[in-house]
Amino acid sequence: MDETGVTRRVAMAQGLMTIEGVATRFAQGLGRHLRLSAENLQLVGGFASREGRIENAARILGRASLSGDSLHRAGAAGEARDISLTVRPFAGSEDGRILLLLGFREGEGEESGFFAEIYAPSMVFEALKRDILSGAAQVLSLSAMTSLWVRENEREAVPGMPVAWHLGLEADGRNSAPARGLIETLDWRGAAPAVAPHQDDSVSPLDEAADQLGRINWSLKLIALVLVLLLLVVALK
Repeated sequence: MDETGVTRRVAMAQGLMTIEGVATRFAQGLGRHLRLSAENLQLVGGFASREGRIENAARILGRASLSGDSLHRAGAAGEARDISLTVRPFAGSEDGRILLLLGFREGEGEESGFFAEIYAPSMVFEALKRDILSGAAQVLSLSAMTSLWVRENEREAVPGMPVAWHLGLEADGRNSAPARGLIETLDWRGAAPAVAPHQDDSVSPLDEAADQLGRINWSLKLIALVLVLLLLVVALK
């Protein structure tokens, strides 16, 4: 049963999280990567005014999903089927880090539900932006180490086996807590090459015209040959 909004006690001890009313405990530090894949990438331009300053609010949007694993909220029912992805330029990340934020927004509008935000150095953002505009970036993939939780009995899961990742619970025991991560690989590619259309084996109008012209020429040759034969017959007489 989904108990979102119900206050529950949350306890943290020795790297384990215990939630009132939830039978299993959750652990961090699984030592395996979260893998996301996103499609429908589109560039959104704009500006924002913050504290009297105009800032560039350009961003890249997409729809993401986990590759192999699943994403949930600790203490709540339901699984992330569709994750809203936003990629933003992050001037403070020029040291080479690409940061990831995962969370859940309460509500019923378009902004509600699971979301993922990537904060990339300007160089990375501009490269992705350029390839989206040229059509060379239509599918984005990432691999990251995060602060997400897993069930205690999955912390020793065999590498390659799917696991269920969970957002934690805020200290107030009501809302899901966001998770943070460090992206280790970020790549993108275009769509799969289109299959060449099947060539029609039917004869084109130009081919038909050429064929007809050839037949006319051959008929004229036959007529000329017949006339020559007639002349020879007359001459022999």
